[in-house]
Amino acid sequence: MREYIKLFRTKKALSPLVATMLLVVFALVIGTITMNWGKSYVEKIKEEPTGVGDVFGSAVIISVKDIDTPLKELQIQYITGKITKEEYLEKENLLISD
Repeated sequence: MREYIKLFRTKKALSPLVATMLLVVFALVIGTITMNWGKSYVEKIKEEPTGVGDVFGSAVIISVKDIDTPLKELQIQYITGKITKEEYLEKENLLISD
C-alpha cells in the first residue's frame, strides 16, 4: 500500500502553461467543429424550398395563389409601397371589424 501511495507522490503534474495550452487547443477544435457544422446546416436550409414563396437574396417572390384573403392582399399593397401606412391601418381596421 505504501508503494502505491509513493507512486503518486513521485508523479509530476502538468505545468500551468501546458494545461492552458491544452485548454486553448481543445476550445479551438470544438469551435472549428461547431462552425463547420453550422455552415453546412445553414447552406442546407438555404437550398430547401419554403413552400410559400421562394427567397432570392433579399427579395421574396409570392405567388398569386398565396394571396387568398383581403388582409393578405392589403399587406402586399403596403409592403410594395402602393399604399401608405395610414391607409393600411385604416383599411386593416375596416377589414378586422367586418
